[in-house]
Amino acid sequence: MNMQASSVLLAALLSIAAASYGARADDVSIDQLRAAVARGAALPLSELRSRLSKRFPGEIISIDIDEDDGRFTYEFKILQPGGRVIEVDMDAATAAILDVEND
Repeated sequence: MNMQASSVLLAALLSIAAASYGARADDVSIDQLRAAVARGAALPLSELRSRLSKRFPGEIISIDIDEDDGRFTYEFKILQPGGRVIEVDMDAATAAILDVEND
C-alpha cells in the first residue's frame, strides 16, 4: 500500500473511531483532522487511545477535539474503575499528556 493510500485509510479509520466514541469536533472539521493525520501533524486516534489506556485505565466516555494555531488537542473523559471520571488533555501530534483533572 502506498503512502497516500495509507494516509487516506488512517484518516477514514480516525473518523470512524471518533464517531464511535462520541467525539465532537466543534472547532475542527473532519477534513482538517484527516489532513492533519495525513501530513503527520496528528497521530491516529487509535494510537492516542492505546497510549492513554496504558496510563489511565477505564472506559473512554467522550472525546473532544480542539485546534489552536494548527495544534490539535484531544480531551478524553474517562470513567475509571471505582466510578471516578477524569479529563485528560493530550497533544494529538506527540501524545503528550497536557493536563489531568477530576471531573
